[in-house]
Amino acid sequence: MLENLIAYAVAIFLFHPLNVLIHEYGHGFFVKIFGGRVTKIEVGTGEPLFRVGHVQVNKQFFIFGMCRYEGTPEISKSRLKLSFIAIGGVLFNAVTITMLILVKVYTDHNHFLDGYYFGVTGMLILSALFPMTYSSGLYSDGKWLVTIWKKDSLSA
Repeated sequence: MLENLIAYAVAIFLFHPLNVLIHEYGHGFFVKIFGGRVTKIEVGTGEPLFRVGHVQVNKQFFIFGMCRYEGTPEISKSRLKLSFIAIGGVLFNAVTITMLILVKVYTDHNHFLDGYYFGVTGMLILSALFPMTYSSGLYSDGKWLVTIWKKDSLSA
């Protein structure tokens, strides 16, 4: 029982913020590849708790995240580039799950927290892909993708 409570706490307060950070770096990776500039990566919402370089951790650090960037005209006019930026977070989360699976398959690594990591990461991926508008007015990655591919969404 106590082991499960500790595992849930680790999942919520460590795995989820770590996954959000990885997710936001996924967006930032594609921003940089396409010539943009990442100005800030935020983990959480609310007032800032601390900042290291361009990464800011907010007081409600176990919820949400954001990659703020300055794009280029080439990025803003390309559905493909915008799509890679939108899906970059999910791709990076999928890579981390794949790496953990490979470690588990090819080594004798087995830890009770692995399942929690898979669960937290899977929920982040699903919630990011589900097309919805958050209460803040921001779009999920899935809704951003839908918007990108609407017929008249880009001014050419």
